[in-house]
Amino acid sequence: MPTMQSPPGAKTTIDGRSYTYFAGTGYLGLQGHPDVIRAACEAVQKYGVGSATSRNRVGNTPPVLEVERRAAQLFGTDDAFYFASGYMSPAVVLSMSRGEFDAVLIDELAHYCLEEAAFKLGCPVVRFAHCDADALAANLKEMARTGSNVVVLTDGVFAALGRLPPVAEYWRLLADHPGSMLLVDDAHGYGVVGEHGRGVLEHAGLWGEEVNVRWPSQDDDKPALWSCGTLSKALGGFGGIVPAGSEAVSVLKFKSPYGYAASGPAVPAAGASAEALRIVLEQPELLQQLRQNVVQLRSGLRSLGLDVEDSPAAVIAVRLDTADQMRRVQETLAERGIWIAYVPSYSGVGTEGLLRLAVFATHTSEMIEQLLAELAALL
Repeated sequence: MPTMQSPPGAKTTIDGRSYTYFAGTGYLGLQGHPDVIRAACEAVQKYGVGSATSRNRVGNTPPVLEVERRAAQLFGTDDAFYFASGYMSPAVVLSMSRGEFDAVLIDELAHYCLEEAAFKLGCPVVRFAHCDADALAANLKEMARTGSNVVVLTDGVFAALGRLPPVAEYWRLLADHPGSMLLVDDAHGYGVVGEHGRGVLEHAGLWGEEVNVRWPSQDDDKPALWSCGTLSKALGGFGGIVPAGSEAVSVLKFKSPYGYAASGPAVPAAGASAEALRIVLEQPELLQQLRQNVVQLRSGLRSLGLDVEDSPAAVIAVRLDTADQMRRVQETLAERGIWIAYVPSYSGVGTEGLLRLAVFATHTSEMIEQLLAELAALL
């Protein structure tokens, strides 16, 4: 397996060679930012590696609390809950709703972390057709016959496809199902999608006072709307994040096992995350540059005759006729100093796989044009 020997960025060293890098998830280009690295070093020098105890005892550290303060500022919420793993974000949110649901409705291409969180609830799990609001409506209609409370689970941006689900339609459908819940795992949307980078719910016009403030119960007269994500992709840090109302965060910290029974995130990760969030807050031009780069690459790929979806996501899926052709393209580009990913198997990639391109704010226009020119010569 190839080994990354530098921070991921527009230029990345892999197995001793520098590549122009269009892979991975460092969408805002912050993982190698000198201020982020410095903050991680200073945090570990001052506070050690971690608190080594749970947060509801003496396990809070200043860098962890600073992450929560800055995340709340970025997302426009009262507070935020920061924990060690973004992969666990859906499980963290759903940990407070065990016993409240009769069934889970989950997109058939949902990320593995949503699948695992769903099965932890201990109720039937039903998959609906990918990004299909009509299919979800049919499932909900069937559930309504038995008075079932349901939780609907979906990615905000599908990791290999760069596709956004129709969350506004999902939410409209749930209006007739009180006591239910829509949960979006927005790992690849946070920091990228929406006016302020708050993810797919903001993009869909749903981010507001109703998001991440309450859990559903059997007696509720309306559904609940939740979003969770990670700092490890666009936002340049590491760990899971749930920006939420202060009461909800208090519940997560003191009543969920991820608060009362788990140590806080590692101090260097928290120090880096807090600094990366500061940069995002103070430099909104990073998001604007990322958006320009996404438009440039998507438009350029379409000009080559490739079928590329219209999406604001920084992930672009490209399919060619055969797996062998895609492997050859990936290998030839690598020989020419450009690294992209061929993904043979993942949720939604199909039997032949796909080429997955990732766009960063730190890519220059010339880098993007170079990629397009090399692709044109290979197609």
